[in-house]
Amino acid sequence: MENQNWKALADEITSLMRLSKPPVAMKWVKSEEELQRIPKVRIHDKHLPPCTIVEHAMQFNWTSACKFDNIHADYCRAIHGLAPRDEKFFSGEMFMGAWFDDIKQAAKHHGALETVEPAYYAIVSSPVSSGRIQDPDVIVFDVIPAQAFLIMAGYQYADYERIQLTFSGESTCSDSWVHTFRTGKPGLSLPCYADKKFAGMGDAEVRVTLTAEDFVRTVAGLQALYKNGLRYPIASYSLTQDIIAGLPPHYLKY
Repeated sequence: MENQNWKALADEITSLMRLSKPPVAMKWVKSEEELQRIPKVRIHDKHLPPCTIVEHAMQFNWTSACKFDNIHADYCRAIHGLAPRDEKFFSGEMFMGAWFDDIKQAAKHHGALETVEPAYYAIVSSPVSSGRIQDPDVIVFDVIPAQAFLIMAGYQYADYERIQLTFSGESTCSDSWVHTFRTGKPGLSLPCYADKKFAGMGDAEVRVTLTAEDFVRTVAGLQALYKNGLRYPIASYSLTQDIIAGLPPHYLKY
């Protein structure tokens, strides 16, 4: 998906959806050399996990990298493909006394997570509009539910499919960008506790993820929906008024 006008696409979806945060490009890289080829990438010496660097791009417009040593635990490294899953990962012990008090349930949680193949050196996040990541693996949105609904509807517009969404519990990065990176399918997830505590996601926000190809497809779908009068913000109808005047006439035939 190189040679796209990423700024124009980001500007278009920002205008159509009135986004308060920019769409963010994520890229998994396999070497320091590949990482250094990304313009203006920030390399950190702090513990800053993937959810944090995504919000660096969302909130600060930074191009920010997360390497092995930036992640606090092998659990998070393994989810994101920077380390293999091992016996300690599958034990579930990390979540004992926090999310579970039964080791079998904690282990079931860990075993159910979607994870990236352990073949990567770092993850980079950058605003799509910057064009610094020319071939994104995943595009991420922090949006409110009405915007998420229309983004998903734009994805379905020209080539409908029923979208299956999951909730894994804590670590919903597995349900969003990891799911999209692994399967090529859209992700939609609730912010997990870590997203709130360490990434600063808003109380009303959800996360949507798309591949770069589906991002282009979704912008085209949203443009078509806009022409059909299906736009954001969705104008609310009175709770005490007859709804007929707010419906397309042909809806009444079915």
